[in-house]
Amino acid sequence: MSRLTVLCKRLFRYWRADEGGVTVEFVIVFPFVMSFVLLALDSGVAQLRQTFLARAVDLTMREVRLGNVNQSDSMAALICARTSMVADCRNNITVEMQPIDTTTFAGLNDPLRCVDREQNITPAVTFNPGAGGNAQELMLVRVCVVTNPFIRLTGWAMGIPVNEEGDQILVSTGVFVNEPR
Repeated sequence: MSRLTVLCKRLFRYWRADEGGVTVEFVIVFPFVMSFVLLALDSGVAQLRQTFLARAVDLTMREVRLGNVNQSDSMAALICARTSMVADCRNNITVEMQPIDTTTFAGLNDPLRCVDREQNITPAVTFNPGAGGNAQELMLVRVCVVTNPFIRLTGWAMGIPVNEEGDQILVSTGVFVNEPR
């Protein structure tokens, strides 16, 4: 019997054997199943962070409307104190507040500036809670928080905004009318 015939018979036997069949299926299917589980977990955490941030901004805006907040630092501190889902919030948050002219609505389309953690830069943003205390002044508040995702592909897969480093960008925007005192 030639070596080729022996080799063919052995290969045919290995091909027909069913030992390890489940292992092969597991190795092929498990990474996909785990990817979906981790993607669902990370997108859920991102949505929780977004919800907690929006709630913290709403509560803080109430304080601003009541006149209890004067500086952007204290407003960022109030927002961070009210959200527990954002790690190192004080170093990763930017708060912008500006009056909006109701005739032209200028300023609504300005780009949002967030913290750049790669270069350790916090952008200078406008924080003007009503320069002259004008009655019925429309105020725009934008908050941006940069957070670490659990999986770097979640933002891409779920449509969550990400920066160049792959960090998730959580944004909360609000508008309120500055009431006269």
